[in-house]
Amino acid sequence: MIPSHWFRRIILIVFIMEVAGGILWVTGRLSTNPAAKPMTQALGSLLFLFGFYASAPLSARFLAPRPSRDAALQERLARIVATVPDSRPVFLYDHADKEANTVGLLPSHSRIYVTTGLLASMSDAGMRGVIAHENAHVHERHIFATFTYACCFAVSSHLLDNTTFFFAAFLMFLGIRRYCEYRADAGGARAVGREVMLTALRELAALYPSKSWVRWFSFANAYPTLALRMRAVETGRKALL
Repeated sequence: MIPSHWFRRIILIVFIMEVAGGILWVTGRLSTNPAAKPMTQALGSLLFLFGFYASAPLSARFLAPRPSRDAALQERLARIVATVPDSRPVFLYDHADKEANTVGLLPSHSRIYVTTGLLASMSDAGMRGVIAHENAHVHERHIFATFTYACCFAVSSHLLDNTTFFFAAFLMFLGIRRYCEYRADAGGARAVGREVMLTALRELAALYPSKSWVRWFSFANAYPTLALRMRAVETGRKALL
């Protein structure tokens, strides 16, 4: 979820929970035959996942309804985006958090969101790397890939009803998410150069320092540590675990 005012976040979370609860209630009412209940619930999960991923651009517009009015930052961002090959539209909005996010199930509907806090905290080269990384997510269809896996995971979980499978499949989902981050870094390095990508990662590491022991728990995280990402860009080797 992109950074936003806490009240807007609460409204969106409550809305998503209400929709999920409504779908669960409907599938429960439709499942008059106990034998068909897992399949009905699986179809309900697919419906929810499609709505969740497909409506992400609308959710982002709700969380960040207005662009930043800082003309200097907007002009600076436009110059940076112009140097990134085949970039998707980048939306700059006012928020103190230092983050960049991509939304959109398909490349043609994708949009990159950048906070003024991040733009003000990074150099032009660093921001080029960040924008290139986010564009790589779009061009390689990483969001669609995670959506596809989430659908397979949801259907299998309902049909198999096996706790061991559930946890194993969830850990695999986290591994896929980490792999997509490495792929986005590699794609960003191809687009703007390895040194620019490393500059972005170093600046992000300075903004968000992490302890060395965090690396040993990366298997339970959707994102690899910045140290591992820098090493992957430098060596070309990815550490999924």
